[in-house]
Amino acid sequence: MDKILREIQREDKKNPYTDQELAEMLNVARSEVISVRKKNNILDSRERRKKILIKDISKIVSENPQMSERKITEILIENGYNISRSAVSKLLKEENLNQSKIGIKDKEPASSGKYVKVSKVVEEDGFEELIGIKGSLKEKVNLAKSAIMYPPNGLHTIIYGETGVGKSELATCMYKYAIKNNIKEENSPFIVFNCADYAENPNLLIAQLFGVVKGAYTGADANREGLVEQANNGILFLDEIHRLPAAGQEILFSLIDRGEFRRLGESSSNRKANVLIISATTENPDSNLLQTFRRRIPMVINLPNMSERPKSERYEIIIKFFEREAKRVNKNFIITKEVMCALMNYKCTGNIGQLKSDIQVTCARAFSKSIFSSDKVIIDLDSLRDYIKSGYYDCNCKNEKYSEFSVEDIYIDISELVSGKNRILSDNEISEIYNYAEKELKVLESKCFSEEELKNAFIEKLDKKFNAIKNNKNLSDRRSRIDWGGQLKESTLEIMDKVIVFIKEQFKHVNQGLYLALAIHIEHAIGRIKDGKTIINPSLDKIKASMPMEYELSRYIMGIVEDLTQVTFPEDELGYLAYYINKFCYNEESIKDKVKVVIVTHGKVGIEMSKVVNHILGIECTLGIEIALTDSPSEGIEHVLEELQKIEARKGILVLIDMGSLVILGDEVEKRLGIRCKTVNRVDTLLAMEAGKLATIEGKSLDGIIADLKKNKNYAMINTNKFSYRKNEYGKKNVIITLCLSGVGTALNLKEHIEKQIKEYDTLIEVKPVAFLNNNLEEELNDIEAEYNIIAICGTIDIDYKNVPFISYNEVLGKNGINKVLEHLNSKQPALNIENQLNNLIHEDLILYNFEGISKEYIIDTLVSKLEEGGYVDSKYILSVYKREAMGSVVMASKVAVPHGLPENVIKPAIAIARLNKPIVWDNKFMVDLVVLLALKENNKKEIRSLFSKINDQHTLEVLLNTEDKNEIKELLS
Repeated sequence: MDKILREIQREDKKNPYTDQELAEMLNVARSEVISVRKKNNILDSRERRKKILIKDISKIVSENPQMSERKITEILIENGYNISRSAVSKLLKEENLNQSKIGIKDKEPASSGKYVKVSKVVEEDGFEELIGIKGSLKEKVNLAKSAIMYPPNGLHTIIYGETGVGKSELATCMYKYAIKNNIKEENSPFIVFNCADYAENPNLLIAQLFGVVKGAYTGADANREGLVEQANNGILFLDEIHRLPAAGQEILFSLIDRGEFRRLGESSSNRKANVLIISATTENPDSNLLQTFRRRIPMVINLPNMSERPKSERYEIIIKFFEREAKRVNKNFIITKEVMCALMNYKCTGNIGQLKSDIQVTCARAFSKSIFSSDKVIIDLDSLRDYIKSGYYDCNCKNEKYSEFSVEDIYIDISELVSGKNRILSDNEISEIYNYAEKELKVLESKCFSEEELKNAFIEKLDKKFNAIKNNKNLSDRRSRIDWGGQLKESTLEIMDKVIVFIKEQFKHVNQGLYLALAIHIEHAIGRIKDGKTIINPSLDKIKASMPMEYELSRYIMGIVEDLTQVTFPEDELGYLAYYINKFCYNEESIKDKVKVVIVTHGKVGIEMSKVVNHILGIECTLGIEIALTDSPSEGIEHVLEELQKIEARKGILVLIDMGSLVILGDEVEKRLGIRCKTVNRVDTLLAMEAGKLATIEGKSLDGIIADLKKNKNYAMINTNKFSYRKNEYGKKNVIITLCLSGVGTALNLKEHIEKQIKEYDTLIEVKPVAFLNNNLEEELNDIEAEYNIIAICGTIDIDYKNVPFISYNEVLGKNGINKVLEHLNSKQPALNIENQLNNLIHEDLILYNFEGISKEYIIDTLVSKLEEGGYVDSKYILSVYKREAMGSVVMASKVAVPHGLPENVIKPAIAIARLNKPIVWDNKFMVDLVVLLALKENNKKEIRSLFSKINDQHTLEVLLNTEDKNEIKELLS
């Protein structure tokens, strides 16, 4: 209790801790925090800061009554508040500071005051501490947010993944998101229940979930509310949902469907509860939960395991756990690079959960050795368990797989572990250099280096840091002041305007990222000196010797800054300024010694694209070459070769092309000019910019550029393949067609699956999704065939196209699915030709007319039930229908819905039809009068085409929608 009160006492009054944050920080239950707070008459976090917040808002509004909510929010953030615009808006309304009273306008120009507005207000999120939200978890987080925001009370959700992947953490983040964005009140409950605890006792399960009435069983001597009542207007998190027996799942039906339940022992009346259910499981929900239960949980979020996530995210997770432990023991940490390598590389089968536990034990072992040390804990190999150490011995820290981040000694300073501080960019990218330098010096000093060794080691660290700053993607992406993720003083921008003019007079090529990077640095430097802090650079003499020109130019830059600020800088600062010049400014000779990026297009597009890229990056990093539209492929290649002979390309050439006819260009350059050359197809401005940046700014090799571009699935690599199946004399690229009715459901899923599989083979294969319902399907396929070699067609419908092999959806997803695809690269398989008549697929007992369809789900359930009863489909078919519908519905003529499931769940082909007595809304887009549910095999393509042509006929459709006779419906469609 004391520690909770102590943390509340010393919290930042502008950003008080929420109950959840206190619980996580102190490793106690949230309910305990709430209990202590209420017992001591302490308000919740919103109320605790309300008084000071109202005071500050009132002051801002009184000084400028016309100020918008957005601007008020920006000033509050500038003054140290961590607050969203929605929270400010809500408070203004609650306190009756409405627009009519203070004249607030939502639109206003940027002010000309002390600060220039350069940032957008970031809404409080709740997911900010979840690592990977912009990487491997981006799509998962978006799904989680959608589930929370969906009106009126969110979507019930299943989180699926291996043990330790972070299912509970994601559920907690969803709760925080709901609270921080005012979707739920701050005091809304978050109740956790582990289904495994009561898996074998349904009665106890009912009692725990729904409560008990007095006398319900022996010993029930009082009424007791259950977890559902406790979770009212909040979230109920059901962990290990797969351990819930069938009876337990069925118990929840009425709660999910109608928000009603009864306590154990109640028989007469129903109780109401507004509860959002989030559940977690390590087992496949489709095979381990009742289908009737699974259908009631519309949102499924599948979390990746540790091995499926990028190494960079594992690195961030490790640092995050070490920071938590440093804060817990209140000591600075030094973690050796050997420990980092071991933790990055050992087999962590328990995923994040095991990693967290292993780091806690490691810190405990290290802490016990340094318990009498005054300020720091050194974590070295001796602190690790043996099975973790094995990761170090198997690891090469200089290996390419670690190139995305730095595996080196880490210094964690607890004084900097303060939440709520917004930086322009993250600490391992472009945060001010002084903190980095101080941290590295502390680490180096702990190693007992000689003075010379320390200087050499420090300059090596400094060089890595400035390379990271130079290569930071945020610098090239944030080219205007509006795009910058923070705020810079007007005086800083005035200084930079003069500095950049001077620098451009000295260098022809200046990386445009220099403006923002140096502006941040100068602002930090001025603030540091004004605060009386020192600037130290122990390697100053070495920088001066290795960069004499940059060092002298730095003197002039320092003079500009000193004249405009009246602040005197120490000489050590010259070393840092010299590094910025060295890394961001280029002369002609340094540009020559880079890979040449050449953009070749038919017409002037390539030349103009090159100009745009060079202007944006501030460097002549690309060359554009035009091929006349009247030139043949061979003439075009000859012209390009003539132009390439004029340039100096010591490190090779990367050619970006616009058409497949130029794919052999790379081979021709290597054969006739003797220069290494790679070719990339389908050039656009973003691709050209990325290639130019990698080549000229980052100075990567030709192979390094190709490797980086291949990480982006949008860029199709040419001449980097290990396979060249069915490649003809024109250099056509191989393609696999994925096919489904709409082209956006199963076809896209198959595309992603195949691309993921063939990535391992590094093949020259593209995958294209195509819609069967496209009236010009054959024409589209002919166009594709003109440019590509079609290897195979994969999907749910065999269209028998020119003897191109067909591979069914089920085969592709099978264990050896990719091998079946690759087997067809040089072979032709006869397509199936099983022609069933529509008359044999449509049966009177499968036709419902004047049917009262109260909802989409009710109609689908009814039609599938008829198919199941007739032995046409198996029990899994209904789930495949809902999965398809979740990918996107097929609706024809805006009136006819065509739901369908997987062919593998069809026992014998059939079509079920419902002619509705009144139209219903289908997916919030269409008013549907007719539902035609297809249960067909891959070889029913002719029947599908015939059926769709009849539905698309306006006269036939009108008769269908007005007939009262089942036989007529069958005749019209047969």
